[in-house]
Amino acid sequence: LNPWNSTINLGHHNGVVSMWSPNMSSPLVRLLSHRGPVCSMAVDREGRYLATAGQDCQLKVWDLRTFKPLLSYFSPAPAGSLDISARGLLAVAYSGSVQVWKDALGTKQKSPYMTHRLPPGSQGSNLRFCPYEDVLGVGHSAGVASLIVPGAGEPNFDSFVANPFITLKQRREQEVHQLLDKLSPDTIVLNPDQIGRIKVDSKEEQKAKRVEAVEADLASKRKQRGQNALKTKMKGKNRGTKKHRKKKQNVIDDNKYLALVEEKNKKSKSTTADGKAPEDAMLALKKFYTKPSK
Repeated sequence: LNPWNSTINLGHHNGVVSMWSPNMSSPLVRLLSHRGPVCSMAVDREGRYLATAGQDCQLKVWDLRTFKPLLSYFSPAPAGSLDISARGLLAVAYSGSVQVWKDALGTKQKSPYMTHRLPPGSQGSNLRFCPYEDVLGVGHSAGVASLIVPGAGEPNFDSFVANPFITLKQRREQEVHQLLDKLSPDTIVLNPDQIGRIKVDSKEEQKAKRVEAVEADLASKRKQRGQNALKTKMKGKNRGTKKHRKKKQNVIDDNKYLALVEEKNKKSKSTTADGKAPEDAMLALKKFYTKPSK
């Protein structure tokens, strides 16, 4: 299990290492690590390095960021168990011996940091580092051994993650908090940091988006310009004062009535230029108008 991204690493008899996620039906990554069966694997706490041991007596260190081999070591016998401490120490159990390598993940080391011989006739089966302690537990065919490995444990612990001095009450509360804070299996990916990142588009996509934004801005301005022109053309036709004057045209008050009567009298008294009676004159009065001279 990778402690950084929670992916599961499996070693196969054909030398392939596969990485799995609960939300995928196929492996995320497949690595051809050895020429024979894979015996053991270990991943460091930060999820950067993967150590694999195969039946070909090879011990390889892989970079999980590029999935490429970094270093290769030789073991006298196929390693049956591997483990990486919190400070980056690599423990290897093979045949009747246990080796601890220091700084062996980033740089090539010529000799192990420590070597321990198991009881005669016993075979090492499994080993694990004790969290926050400089202790390595080794299980073999004759029993269990505890080894002191200086510099293996992390001296500064986070009580919110793992508290070695936790009480019974705190342990119960911690189990409840862990269940509440449990993430969905869909969030288990190779790079968990990508969940909180912003997806950056390529230069071509950014250029296409800028062109689309400019075209949309121009189209918006053209539409607004047409609306402004129509508004200018219709300006003043719907003003309140004009509506008020239009309504008053159909209302006849005293002043307007007197003006209409006076205008009508003027028309009745006036004659046309050629001496004919006006058209609105009464029929009985038309004979009093002078006729034009011949």
